[in-house]
Amino acid sequence: MAEPIRILMVEDVPTDAELAEREICKILPDAVFRLVETEGTYLHALEQFQPDLIISDYSMPSFDGMTALTLAKERAFGTPVIILTGSMNEDTAVACMKAGAADYVIKEHTKRLGPAVVSALEQKRNRNEKEQAQKAFLESVERLHRAVGAIIQTVAMTVEMRDPYTSGHQHRVACLAHAIGNSMVLPADRIEGLRMAAMIHDLGKVSVPAEILSKPTKLTALEFALIKTHATTGFNILKDIEFPWPIAEIVYQHHERIDGSGYPRGLKGEELLLEARILNVADVVEAMSSHRPYRPGLGLEAALGEIENNKGVLYDPDCSVACLQLFREGRFKWEEQ
Repeated sequence: MAEPIRILMVEDVPTDAELAEREICKILPDAVFRLVETEGTYLHALEQFQPDLIISDYSMPSFDGMTALTLAKERAFGTPVIILTGSMNEDTAVACMKAGAADYVIKEHTKRLGPAVVSALEQKRNRNEKEQAQKAFLESVERLHRAVGAIIQTVAMTVEMRDPYTSGHQHRVACLAHAIGNSMVLPADRIEGLRMAAMIHDLGKVSVPAEILSKPTKLTALEFALIKTHATTGFNILKDIEFPWPIAEIVYQHHERIDGSGYPRGLKGEELLLEARILNVADVVEAMSSHRPYRPGLGLEAALGEIENNKGVLYDPDCSVACLQLFREGRFKWEEQ
């Protein structure tokens, strides 16, 4: 059985309160009322009675409707307030509505009070349903993000199992790309998409023979050409998956350069997604810093020197500066391997 509607009346004239209750009960016969006339009793009723709706006289000796409205917004947010008054000019009515009143009714026209109450409660119900739907939507999006994250983590581990020499590479690149995105004040959701793409940017290496990935000597031109196909392969694997972010395209572009000298499409400048330009920088810094089967790590300073010398040429200048500042100001360092 549904709970009765609780209506808090703020009124200092008992006969006016009785008249208002009578009109409301014509439409809501099971409504429960509580009458208060001071600020203290009003605040107590907000907490204890927890009204579904408030009807307040506009002007009383020790209290007034505008104060009741303000306190309701602070202590009982979302509870509609109807202002009931003996007389009201247009300016006062507008002020009440701007302050958040659901409606106002002149006491001479109390027959309008019942429909006004029903309308205010309906608006409240619609608002609550909308908020619940929005909450459910956000929760579903959060579940989706968690699922996507778990899938991407699994894919990243699969890539690294085939290429143990670059174990941790994608994770480290993702950490640096995330830090660069933060430093450039990208929106949080966009940074999350960047991090996800970075976690699997070398996915396409699953198509490259393991003996080439782990070859301890210099690669031949043919072998290097085969490795270079991994950006396209990664894109083809990911392109039909409906991620919340352009992950496939970011992966596709992670070896492009802003002067058009990169691969596989020779994109340049603004043709590259900002996320891809960030990933380009992070990938180069990590790759040069770390050991590879065919060479020892060149060290962080050499990697940063590469970015410094080629910012604005091969690498986006803003992304380059953000990366350099992170390291030189001590705001980022590699995790221990």
